[in-house]
Order: sequence, then C-alpha cells, then structure tokens
Amino acid sequence: MAELTSEENLLEFTGIACDSREVKPGYAFVAIKGFKTDGNKFIDEAIRNGAKAVFTEKAAAGKEKYGVKIPIIQVKNAREYLAFLAAQHYNHPSKDIELIGITGTNGKTTSTHLIYQLLNYNSSRKTAGLIGTINVDTGKHIYPGKLTTPDSITLQKYLREMADNGLKYACMEVSSHGIKLKRIANTGFAVKVATNISADHFDLHPDLNDYIQVKKEFLKESSNKPVLINQDNKYLGSFGRIAENQINYSIMNESDVFADKIEKWERKQSFLYHLNRNLINANGQISQPVTIKTEMNLPGEHNIYNALIAITIALYYNIPVRQIQAFFENFKGLWRRLEFIYDKEFTIIDDCAHNPGSYEAVFASISHLDFNKIIVVNSLRGNRGTAINKKNADIIAKSIRKFKRHQLITTNCNEVVKEIDRVSPEEEKAFINTLYNNNIEFEHFQLLYPALQYALDIVEKGDIVLLLGPHAMDNAASMIMDMLGIISPLQF
Repeated sequence: MAELTSEENLLEFTGIACDSREVKPGYAFVAIKGFKTDGNKFIDEAIRNGAKAVFTEKAAAGKEKYGVKIPIIQVKNAREYLAFLAAQHYNHPSKDIELIGITGTNGKTTSTHLIYQLLNYNSSRKTAGLIGTINVDTGKHIYPGKLTTPDSITLQKYLREMADNGLKYACMEVSSHGIKLKRIANTGFAVKVATNISADHFDLHPDLNDYIQVKKEFLKESSNKPVLINQDNKYLGSFGRIAENQINYSIMNESDVFADKIEKWERKQSFLYHLNRNLINANGQISQPVTIKTEMNLPGEHNIYNALIAITIALYYNIPVRQIQAFFENFKGLWRRLEFIYDKEFTIIDDCAHNPGSYEAVFASISHLDFNKIIVVNSLRGNRGTAINKKNADIIAKSIRKFKRHQLITTNCNEVVKEIDRVSPEEEKAFINTLYNNNIEFEHFQLLYPALQYALDIVEKGDIVLLLGPHAMDNAASMIMDMLGIISPLQF
C-alpha cells in the first residue's frame, strides 16, 4: 500500500503514538513489532481510542469505525516512519536549534554535561538544553532521564520545547539503541562526536562489529558540519576519514586537537589544549590554532578526552578562551561520575561504571589517589546477558589485584533494582564463576543494604569505599550516607 506523503495530511494528526493506550482522537498510530510486544496486536484498540490512521509494516485493509473507514497504511520500516511522523508533527525542531550529538560506549554523559554547562556558563539566560541519562532540560522544564536517547516522539517533543523556549543549543547523548532503533531518524545534527568504543550492549547487537558499524553510520557526514573522532580508540581510529569536516583528537599523539603537558595530582589535573589547525566556526569565520592552559577538578585520563571535546565545541561556537578556562576551574563534577560523596576519616566515591571500558577508566583514576585499602561494592548488570557480566568480572578482577590491599563486595541489589534490570541466575553465575577463575576473593550479597553495611563494618581510616555499577546502584550513595548518619557523628 502507498504511504501518506502529503504534508497537509500529516499535519492534520492531533498527535502520534506507538502505544495504543496513549492514542486519542485524531492521532496517528504506528504499530511496531518490539522485542517483547507486537504493536500490531493492538491496532483495534488504537482505533477504538480514536486513531485517525494506522501505519504498519504488515499489509492490511482499512477498518470501519462508526461508518468511517480508518486507513491502515503499510510502511517499509515502522520505527523509521514513526520518527518521520514525529518530526513532521513537531515541525522539524532540529532545524531551529544547534543539536550536538555525542555517541560512544563511555563518556557520553560527562561530555554532554560539560558542553551544556560550558555553553550556559556566565550567561544572563540559559542558551543550551540537555537530553541524556541523568535528566532532560528544555529551558523551562527539567524532566528525569528515562532512556539515554528518548523514543522518537519524545525526542522531537523535547527539541520543539527547547526551540520554542528560545534555546540556541541542545546537547544530546546518542546511544546505539537510539541509532539502531531509528529514534534519531529525521533529526539533523549540527555537531557529532565519538568518545570511544568498547564491548557493550550485547543485548541489542549480535556482535561487536554490528555495534561498531552502527556508530560509524551515525558519524558519517558529507556536509561541512564538524565531526569529532577520538583517534586513540582502536575502533574509532580504524574508521579513517568518514566526514568532510572531521576533527581528530588525541592525548597520545599530535592531532587536529590534542593535549600534552598533562599533570595529575590527587583530585585535579591540568594540561595544555592544542587546536592544531584552522577551525571554521559556526559563523563561518576562521579560528586560528590556539593553545589553552586548562586546569580542572576532574580526575582521570578519560576526563581529559571529555574536556578536549567540550573545549573544541566551545571554540566552534565562539566561547572566549578565558571563559572556557574559568568554567573548568570551577566545575565540580557530576552525579555518579567519580563523585566524592564522603571525605572524612575515609573516602566514599560513587561511579556508574557498567562495562569494561568504564571499569578500566575508574580504576585507572583511583590509582592516582592516596589511600590505604580499596573496598569495592559492585552491582552485577542485570538483563544484559552473560557475556557482558563475564567481561565486567574479568576486568574488575584484573584491576583490583593491582592494589596491594583490597576487598571486593558484589551484590544483585534485589531490594532496589527495577524489574527490567534484575540479575538472572545465569548472569549471576557467569559473573561469580569468572571471579573464581581469576582467584579473586569476594563477598556476595543478594541485597544492597547488607553489602553496604559490610563495607562500613570493615572500612578503616584512610581507606576508599568505591561504589560501582549501573542503575541498580543509583540509590547506594543515599543509603550509605543514611547509614553513616547512624553509626558516625561525622557528616558529609
């Protein structure tokens, strides 16, 4: 069957939905065959709720409702068509805002927040919005983050709110789910960035190569819009030149953008940022090569990469050098990103490490700190398969044994984890057996509370307690601080 192509017809819809329960009179309903539920089973419900038209990958005839024939229109790719309808419905908001898309296995959240806060720094009014894992800021409203990259309807809604609220920029995390499931289809990006690629998301991608190719397709760009690529990552470095205005960055070698003279101490570091070639900025003017002395309150080599991204984009948008320097000097860090939540007789650090690359980055950062013993409380990764849990356990084992004094505590977080993130027996077995195979001693708890209590029972002066893991650990910081309030007079 033919697709609707008339813009007038598309704009007649009062809304778009892919969940039949959300359909209201005048809506377009897109039936998507998902991983667990097939939207085609709910076409009748959508029509009962007032759908004006139905779009599906399956061939079907129109249906009668109250004597009116409801068109059921076959499309090639329902997810992509949903994004098309959503962009049309919200009048293509990405054309009205400078959308900066950050993709990569790790570093998306920190990079987007750095850019978002830097573009807003010392501004009399907010100019940049944010779409990401922690939250969404559309200028006048802040929403909790639910998906790293929202579904296409929600994404276009957020971008339209930002544009209508007078924002100039939007900083957005672009996940492999968002790319492969067409959530970002029909969305125009002014700047694209690749942070790094390492093993992850085996629940979606059949193998690592598929994961890499999905990222590569997003980054390809034939226009003169800038695309920043981390040349130190072996997978990204293998891409070669995939964008007309590709800006390569590195901390290992001289590149278009690079850092050197890196100095690290406890919880701070400094480096020289180098723009090594002319940069055509957003206004079409040429910015000359520049060197910027940068000091920041963020430990870890991975955060130097994040800073290179933020500084380059700031220069592209004509942010003054002194303003960039002042921002980094005053930036205090992010929630659950090497976050120092307690720092008295011992230290507690919280981080959302959840894949091999992020675990490596965290342990490398911790190695520069001064402490007696490291106590790691780590949550297993639920509903992501055995492969990623084996890899995570292997990296943790190899990393923790580098510390002379260490204690590993693992947990399934069963009392706080969302059902969708619950650890399966197979995942638990894969993780624990990998630790056994690495001859690592550990204590395992089904619940988070006793795992945290055990950490506090054994912690001594000068130790570090390191809280690690995905969303299941989001409440760990508040829980352990409550426990500290009971057992210790010292408060954070």
